[in-house]
Amino acid sequence: MLSPYRVIDCTDDGGQLAGLMLAQLGAEVVLIEPPGGSTARHRVPFAGDQPGAETGLWHWAYNRGKQSVALDLHTGAGREQFSALAAGADVLLWSGQPGEMPFSYDELAAINAQLVVVAMTPFGLDGPKAGWAATDLIICASACQAALTGNSDLPPLRWGSPQAYLHGAADMAVAALVGLAERARSGQGQLADVSAQASCLQASFCYSLNNAWGAPPMGRSGEGFDLGAYKLRWMYPAADGEVSITFMFGAAMAAFTSNLFHWIWEEGGCDEATRDMPWADLAVQLFTGEVAASEVERLAAVIAAFTATRTKAELFAEATRRRVLLAPVSTLREVLANDHLDVRGFWDHAQHPMAESVQRYPGRFLVASAAPLRSLTPAPRLGEHNLTELTNRAEPKAAPQSAGEDGRNGPALSDLKVLDLSWSIAGPYVGRLLADFGATVVRVESRRRPDLARTASPFHPANEQHPLEGSGLYANSNAGKLGLELDLSSPAGHDVLWDLIRWADVVLESFSAGTLERMGFGYTQMAAVNPSVILLSSCLPGQTGTLEMPGLGNLTTALFGFTITTSWPGRPSAGPFGAYTDVVAPRFGLTGLLAALEYRRRTGTGQHLDLSQAESSLHFLSTALLDAEVNGREFQARGNRDPGVAPHGIYPSAGDDRWVAVACAEDQQWQALAKQLGRSDLAGLTLAERLARQDELDELIGAWTALQGPAEAQAVLQAIGVAAHQVQNSAECLADPQLAHRGQYVTVEHSLLGNVVIEGPRFHLSRTPGRTSTPGPTYGQHTERILSELLGYNEDQITELVIAGALG
Repeated sequence: MLSPYRVIDCTDDGGQLAGLMLAQLGAEVVLIEPPGGSTARHRVPFAGDQPGAETGLWHWAYNRGKQSVALDLHTGAGREQFSALAAGADVLLWSGQPGEMPFSYDELAAINAQLVVVAMTPFGLDGPKAGWAATDLIICASACQAALTGNSDLPPLRWGSPQAYLHGAADMAVAALVGLAERARSGQGQLADVSAQASCLQASFCYSLNNAWGAPPMGRSGEGFDLGAYKLRWMYPAADGEVSITFMFGAAMAAFTSNLFHWIWEEGGCDEATRDMPWADLAVQLFTGEVAASEVERLAAVIAAFTATRTKAELFAEATRRRVLLAPVSTLREVLANDHLDVRGFWDHAQHPMAESVQRYPGRFLVASAAPLRSLTPAPRLGEHNLTELTNRAEPKAAPQSAGEDGRNGPALSDLKVLDLSWSIAGPYVGRLLADFGATVVRVESRRRPDLARTASPFHPANEQHPLEGSGLYANSNAGKLGLELDLSSPAGHDVLWDLIRWADVVLESFSAGTLERMGFGYTQMAAVNPSVILLSSCLPGQTGTLEMPGLGNLTTALFGFTITTSWPGRPSAGPFGAYTDVVAPRFGLTGLLAALEYRRRTGTGQHLDLSQAESSLHFLSTALLDAEVNGREFQARGNRDPGVAPHGIYPSAGDDRWVAVACAEDQQWQALAKQLGRSDLAGLTLAERLARQDELDELIGAWTALQGPAEAQAVLQAIGVAAHQVQNSAECLADPQLAHRGQYVTVEHSLLGNVVIEGPRFHLSRTPGRTSTPGPTYGQHTERILSELLGYNEDQITELVIAGALG
């Protein structure tokens, strides 16, 4: 899809996933490395546990398919060579601290005015925290993720395999393609500013908004959700491990929970009264106090007693048959052995020159019907490719034509028309970003099957007066869209949907595999009436294979290795917060979709994109999977510790459940911290010595932080160059001056609730910025506009639809 494009990749280990994604889509990606090699080459783990420039598994994982050029950008000769390469490039990717960028955007634009430059920094290119020291742990603490993850009796918890910067890297790929889409119209490049903090914030599912919506902040519940009024448990014991069960209530989930308790009842595990609980109404009854929270604890105990006597495989097989939302908690070796991934041809097979055998790597992140993604070659050796040859192959870009006064052409995606049939989180987040950057997105839904997001907290105080209209999660994930309520069980409703399909450039859907086709709206049928349409289908396992998995991303999170890698030693798996793959997969879907639009622009060809949440998200576990594959090592629970950084933890601070994250990634940082703690005698400890004495160092740091407020501690430590940040929940995020500087939270008017707060665009474009001006639509809010303005219906046609009951 991206074969005409050249990408210069100047990222460090945190950003290299972006270039890999673009390489899979066909772009030529040139990795510019300093003479000693990228940081990815020197980050644990290593093949055979042998450190070296060619054995780093971060490099193996995220630099496949790229060409490596070693270049010192701090010398005149290096800058001159780089400039010659940049003159013929389309995209430049860069990550690091703002002050480390060797070229300013103005300098790059002078070299090549068509260049789309994407820069990822910890907190953004400017603002009060732009220069703060940061690591993956620090970003987790700043972005609400750590506050929501882990057990309530232990410190907040980060992902066991580092992923904060990977959220930003995936957003870099999206930003690059939004920039290229706009350039196709204007001929001009621009700068995309990606903040790892803002990107990582998506993993909080918008629960950083709770305080703004009058809801209590979400807490750490380890095994599920702490909703304030009650706790939902999702993790349960099995005879040979653990399983994850989506134990939830409300109209959208009642049938699945009913199926579970009918199964338990048939096996003698509960009485009829428990089996026949009012599952659809129970959530409201718990929030109003009509039913005590202790009842949820009793129900969870019934489930636990039932699952504990059965193996993971037995539970999974029967749950699949009965349509119960259950999945095993898999080890990484079990993920590697999963036959579903083999049947779908997911893995790339390649042998690195330093490896003794062929390795499996996470492969294409979606299946594209017209222009399949590439299977990538092994990561290059340092400086393997010839810079002169690469430079000679590229023609300098012509100066762009004027795009009008001040170079603006309106929103980047203003010509794009999108029909959004998706629900819950993963699909709607795709449409949300397209709307942020100007696309017209029509969301079709029906009260007959309420969107799960409409039933999820945080709830506005007026939710009782406006049922299914007061969810902050729904308002945020569907912001900027137009709403049409349509009954797809009626022939007249079908006719309207076909007209929308003819109108659309893109159709989004996130039903279980095959559902849309069974309804008569499969890709083949769509293409018959709109040959250039692009259909993006998003579901947990993908459209084909051996797994049938309805439900939410907590199931793929468990089955594909995320849950077991996020835990404390000796404790049950805590897992990433929530239905984690629901917030990872949308970036991959957007990248594939925007590339498909570029492919259609050149060829006129539409296609069907099959996005498996499981497969795309596995790219966030690439190094952990490689460690298991290459070194034969199963992932060990390690809480907040990191094998390559010490000290590295989240420590108690003054106040109730207040914490501060501290990490010393460099010797100088440790030296400064030791002096601050009054222990200059320890300042000379090497990394190996610090790793060996972590218990002692944690106790020392915790004693100091416990006497400081979290904001005070972070200020003191950042002032001496130590990476630190308070653990932020909703109140702290809403008050964060850096997030305020970036416009992370915006106040918009809701037609029923008045002013509400939602999140702004996830990244910034310098010339055609995104904008969020409306929350998710109410049921049928824009019916007349959609039918009359977009589809051209007259008043009589609309009246006939009302009479036929199609608009409800």
